[in-house]
Amino acid sequence: MQLEQSFTLAAEPARVWQAFHDVRLMVECLPGASIKPGAELVDGAEIPLLFKVKLGPIAAGFAGQGQLALDEAAQSGNFSGGAVDAKTNSRVKGQASFALLPDAVGTRVTLSVEFSITGSLAQFSREGIVRALAEQLTRQFADNLQARLPQAVDVPREAPQSAASQAAQASVACAPTVFPAPVPPAAPRAAAPAPAAAIDLWSVLKLWFRGLFARRG
Repeated sequence: MQLEQSFTLAAEPARVWQAFHDVRLMVECLPGASIKPGAELVDGAEIPLLFKVKLGPIAAGFAGQGQLALDEAAQSGNFSGGAVDAKTNSRVKGQASFALLPDAVGTRVTLSVEFSITGSLAQFSREGIVRALAEQLTRQFADNLQARLPQAVDVPREAPQSAASQAAQASVACAPTVFPAPVPPAAPRAAAPAPAAAIDLWSVLKLWFRGLFARRG
């Protein structure tokens, strides 16, 4: 399956590109994701990752490896990897390509994701549900990253593009993100956010069906 996503950040491309070099920061901004405790990150080496999801009574904890490659000249990159959940015997494998572009607000980040899911959780990988979840994860990642970028300015966030994305946004519990006021360049980076809870796919599934039937009514 292939997904296309994008978001805008209120900071110049050079500052955003610098943040993309901070692997721990990127992982901290993605809900449900974390780096294996005690792991040491080495430039060019694989990144040991964990990702938690919850589907009704099913709680899956994927563990795997990822590889990040950056193109400094083009301010673009690629992240590829795979992970396994032993409890559900499910596997996910994919890659995400991203690029930074100048924007009137600051920086436009484009994403192109290709992935596959096998095992028990593959039955829930219906395209509409996955797209709704992907839109919500992208939005939360962008909000979290914006809050961690220094000298950010307050800008309105784009409205959801579909009823499915609106349902996904309402289904994932998270506190609203408030963009910080400008700070001096020398100010220390904000403290890391609290560990993210598992993504509740069951709520996304129920609200996606509700939106589907509403559109057919």
